[in-house]
Parts: sequence; C-alpha cells; structure tokens
Amino acid sequence: MNNRLVFDLMTAERSVRRWIDARSGDSGIGAAGAGVLFHLAGHDDALVGDVAAALCASPSGISGLVSRLEKGGFVAKAPDAGDARAVRLSLTPAGREAVATAKAVVRELNAEMSEGFDAAEMAVVSRWLGHITQRLA
Repeated sequence: MNNRLVFDLMTAERSVRRWIDARSGDSGIGAAGAGVLFHLAGHDDALVGDVAAALCASPSGISGLVSRLEKGGFVAKAPDAGDARAVRLSLTPAGREAVATAKAVVRELNAEMSEGFDAAEMAVVSRWLGHITQRLA
C-alpha cells in the first residue's frame, strides 16, 4: 500500500492547476476561473452561493474570483429578484468564448493525463477519485 497517497494526490492536483494556469495566457482565468465558467455554462443565472457549493469553494474565495471574472468581462452579476442580498451570475459573450477555449484545453489535458493508460485503468482511476469524493464529502 502506498503511504504517500495524500501527498501524491495533492502534488498531482497542483500540477494540473499549474498546467491549466500556464495555458490560460493573459486571460487571467486560470483553473479556478475555468471551474466557474464551466458551471455557468450548464447553470446560467446561478446564485453565487450555488456556484461556490458546486465548486466546493468558500464564500470569500468565490467572491474574489467572481470579481476578477466580472472585471475581465467573462461574467455579469445581477441581483436576485426574490432576495436582494443574493447575487446571480451569468456568462457574457466573452465568457462563452472562454468556455469554448477552456474545453479545448481540458481535452488536451485529459489526453495528456491518460497517455499510457488503457480505458480499464482510467476507469479504475475515475472510480477511485469518485470514491474519495463520496467518502470525504
């Protein structure tokens, strides 16, 4: 049994983030921002709190990230019609373009990460990662 699973997993996660960040160019989106954009692509007009929950992010962490994405022109904020304290997010046209670019980057990353592994091995990796998420959620 590998006693370094936690260390190896965290090191791999940092490598994945760096890889994505290096390919985000001067957009300023990065790995975390891409997560927000991907979520909004499937859940437009989402509450900020729902986005934070979907990404397992803290309210303070998501707040700064959303502000940067708004300043970059990728998302628009609007007050919630039913709750003046709540804020809804939607993708702008630039945000939709960024989603398309980020999807291409993720396809490339998935190919890079799975190189040398067959489908059965990748299924085990996927099952293991899902197991971690379920057990520790």
